[in-house]
Amino acid sequence: MSRPPLQPLRISPGWRVVWNTWFELEPTAENIRAGYFGGSSLLMATHEDHRLYLGLEWRPEDDPAGEFVLTVHYTPWLRTESGRRRKGVPLDRSAARLVFEFRTRDRLAVLREVEAALIGRPEWQELS
Repeated sequence: MSRPPLQPLRISPGWRVVWNTWFELEPTAENIRAGYFGGSSLLMATHEDHRLYLGLEWRPEDDPAGEFVLTVHYTPWLRTESGRRRKGVPLDRSAARLVFEFRTRDRLAVLREVEAALIGRPEWQELS
């Protein structure tokens, strides 16, 4: 049996997809039993310049009664003693704060939210 295609995504420049096992499948009991909604994450992406981390999960995993859970976290810039941004510092999620969460069972609704999140929102990040 061949594997289904991955969910097509429109991704803005600057994002790096770290992990993608999100298939273009509805979360039916059959597809969940087949293992397409298991594991700890369906999609992970980061944007170093904007200090954003996006995650998409199916929770509880492998559960036909579950739902998509989309989260976006912002990691503040590390600062010098004078308060300036320290450029070139890798994204460290230990100091991240949740800036967005969306839950649904609807694949197309979560797709719209993922693509909107991949554009980003200025209120999610420090502008100075």
